[in-house]
Amino acid sequence: MESKFYEGPVNGSKADSRKEALDAAVISRLVQIAKTASPNLLRKAISVIEFGTVIDPTMDTIISEDITAVLDVALHQNVLDEPEDEAEELEKHLLKLEEAGLTISSASRLLTKLLDSESFRKTVDTTTRFEEPLRKILRSNLPLHYKDWVASCLVKLTSLSPSLSKPISVEVTLYKTIPSLVEQMSFSSSPEAKEAAVLELNKIVSEGVPESTQALASHGGIEPLVKLLEERNERCVEASLSVLYNLSMDSENHPAIMRAGAVPVLRRIVMSQRPQWEKALRLLRDLPV
Repeated sequence: MESKFYEGPVNGSKADSRKEALDAAVISRLVQIAKTASPNLLRKAISVIEFGTVIDPTMDTIISEDITAVLDVALHQNVLDEPEDEAEELEKHLLKLEEAGLTISSASRLLTKLLDSESFRKTVDTTTRFEEPLRKILRSNLPLHYKDWVASCLVKLTSLSPSLSKPISVEVTLYKTIPSLVEQMSFSSSPEAKEAAVLELNKIVSEGVPESTQALASHGGIEPLVKLLEERNERCVEASLSVLYNLSMDSENHPAIMRAGAVPVLRRIVMSQRPQWEKALRLLRDLPV
């Protein structure tokens, strides 16, 4: 791997340089290996193939090989179909998910680069071949940080194929953006990061993104929103109240809001006449208390 960063003759090869050797011989062999490789070896093969896109920005050699078969293998991971509660050993299942995530992330990154090539887009019906597998991954229980390139790849597909079966921006919001913002609210040690997260969530919910409140509740967003009501940051409190009020429009969320301890916090906001007391009172009246 280190040697490929240097130009010069390649031992045992008729190629004149490492660029030519990687283009002509290694890519072809890597593609053949990747088709039947273990997940770990598949990921490494894809990473080296991706390096070929840097050496040859036209990507002609990669496109001329059966690269779509490699991407198909990488994006169809059986572990994504295994329910966690039915896995024989949860720890092994989670390890397999992590390994699959690394492979999927590498494959999505490579596909995103390949989509820049007009030659690739003419050769492959990218929408038909990759849209549904990528959507399935986005909706799966794959750890969030592995979905970054999946979401980016889908967004690029959208820009290149406006006639996608369903708008992808909504799915990216529901299955990537909202869960990431909930994690940021829950685990970030930075008050600024928490504020940014709740303000963004308020924007998403206020704009009426379909199913956004359901996604927020199902990913555990209610408890961190209630905790933010106790912050001294008035913008945080204002945004949290707005989001919680929207969540309260669905009576199924009432028990979760109350279990999170919202009622005494709301009463304190009202009794202390904080700037948001009217919104807090409105939310209290909406809850079965």
